[in-house]
Amino acid sequence: MKKEKTNLPETTSLRQKAEEHLRKNRRSEILSLNEGDALKLLHELEVHQIELEMQGEELRMARDEEKEATDKYNELYDFALTGHFTIDSTGKIYQLNLSAATMLGTERAKLVGKDFKQFVTMDSMSDFSLFFHRVIVNDQKQTSEIKLKVVGNTAIHVLIEGISLDDDEKYQIRVIDITKQKRAEQLLKFKTMELEQYNEMMEFNDGQLVSLKKEINLLLMKLGENEKFEMDE
Repeated sequence: MKKEKTNLPETTSLRQKAEEHLRKNRRSEILSLNEGDALKLLHELEVHQIELEMQGEELRMARDEEKEATDKYNELYDFALTGHFTIDSTGKIYQLNLSAATMLGTERAKLVGKDFKQFVTMDSMSDFSLFFHRVIVNDQKQTSEIKLKVVGNTAIHVLIEGISLDDDEKYQIRVIDITKQKRAEQLLKFKTMELEQYNEMMEFNDGQLVSLKKEINLLLMKLGENEKFEMDE
């Protein structure tokens, strides 16, 4: 049986001719460029390269500025004197600063993921629930006074401020420890009550003293003696 002839060598030859033709055309196009065109092309390439370098430098500077701003924000956030919490609509703590962790007497890492409500005292729970509801449904800052439970210590009085963040269902809670202020207010209230009681007692004693003077004068008169005490009209 005779073998069929193949066209592979012929096809390969045509491909080689086509590639050679393409190379010649490209070489002729390059050679046809005059000196002015070549200089213009070189200038455009150099300008484009400088533009890319400038854009890269601007991006680098922008990243540096963003990093610097982020670092400053983180520093201010962490070392702020007031406590800052970021929580979701269920009260889960996503983020908090060092002051917030110090207030609760627990390491910051152990507080992430906890429910903020578990640190609210029972007698403050209704006030906190009302406050947090207002934070969720309003865009304006909301405030309230509650008490928080502190690990290994008594409860602390705090002023809380809350506002919704741009992030979906995230809320910023600012906590200010006002325990000393509350104690001062309670002491002032106690001292005021003491003063009022003292004044009432003095008024009562003054009344008793007047009655006693009258009785002594009356007895002196019965004995034919002159009155000893002058009585105010």
